[in-house]
Amino acid sequence: MAARMEMERLGLGRLERLDLRSFWGEQLPDLTPWFVQNVDLLGQTLGIDITPMQRDLQVDGSFNVLGTDALGRPIVIENRLEEADHNQLGELIMHASTLESAVIVWVSPRFDLESRRTLEWLNDRTDSKVDFFGVELGLVRIGRSLPAPVLDVVVQPRNWRKASRRQGSLGGVSTSPGPVPMSPASVPTAPPPSPPEPAQAPPPPPSPPEPAQAPPPPPPAAATGHIPAVPPPLASEKDGGLQPAELRHSFFQAMFESVARRRPGFRVPKFGYENWVGFAAGPFGFYDVAFTANGAVRAGVYLDMQDRTATKRLFDDLFSERLAIETGVGRILSWERLDDRRASRIVDYREVRDLANIDEQCSAAEWAAETVVALMDALDGRLRSTAQILLSRVQGGV
Repeated sequence: MAARMEMERLGLGRLERLDLRSFWGEQLPDLTPWFVQNVDLLGQTLGIDITPMQRDLQVDGSFNVLGTDALGRPIVIENRLEEADHNQLGELIMHASTLESAVIVWVSPRFDLESRRTLEWLNDRTDSKVDFFGVELGLVRIGRSLPAPVLDVVVQPRNWRKASRRQGSLGGVSTSPGPVPMSPASVPTAPPPSPPEPAQAPPPPPSPPEPAQAPPPPPPAAATGHIPAVPPPLASEKDGGLQPAELRHSFFQAMFESVARRRPGFRVPKFGYENWVGFAAGPFGFYDVAFTANGAVRAGVYLDMQDRTATKRLFDDLFSERLAIETGVGRILSWERLDDRRASRIVDYREVRDLANIDEQCSAAEWAAETVVALMDALDGRLRSTAQILLSRVQGGV
């Protein structure tokens, strides 16, 4: 009750997830016209710059082409509003086999584990000319507002980077800017030697060079302030930390101050100048805020129980109640099972353009603090208790 009154005082609403069939009934509509009008939202979701275009591409059947990406590949969408099944997948593969190159986007209210693994298998075994995406569609509203479709990418090509917009190659020809080879005729030749200068007195011997003054290293991060002391794989992107160390440090300082204001009694951990911080650890793993390789800030929960089976069970247990959890947190989350790794993540992302801009830095720090605190409020007790149970079961061979 107190929380509800506080939300009303702040003028905040509550995000509500809607069931598609309870809203539309049994006659689920074709949302292609909506995607055509909102192709920019789909592009942001996938991390692709889409040049709009609508036409039917005739193959054995027909499906919709919304536009093209930066490489000229058609963006093909299949959006039957029913749970993914083998028939849809078979038709999708059949249509894709007729295309030389394409981005295939399969939209469905829900993808089961088998369908997701099949799309991942296709991404791993097709060349760079064809990419497959699985996108779950939901409906949300706040209060009595109009329902809004929400897109959640559950399958994407491996090593996909949103901010980089997939600048890759087609057929072995690189599309990224690079040095242009020159023909022999265009290679500059050395100018003819100049006439020798008149002899001059030899210059005085140079004074010994002063040793280059290295910039003072940032204060070392206390290993005991991070949990774990050594970053585990994917706790942050390997090539992350594009922002200067001093700016990262001030960002984390502002973020922890905001977390402490939101959660009285929160103990701010020691932190240094790395591109990530882990804190409030437990048997489930820890909370994680990091700068990624593409310039974004990631905030959320890093699940790592030091046992792959237990970690994946915990992730699957939470994912089965994804809609309820996201409703409690008040935002759409990125659910990253990371099947090729021991750990998993439940996170959100925010792009940061200029961390040196104090307004943007403060805004990003507040966003990260709000994200982490919302997850703590919604999940912390469950994370710790469920992790203990799963660990005891795995250790007992169950």
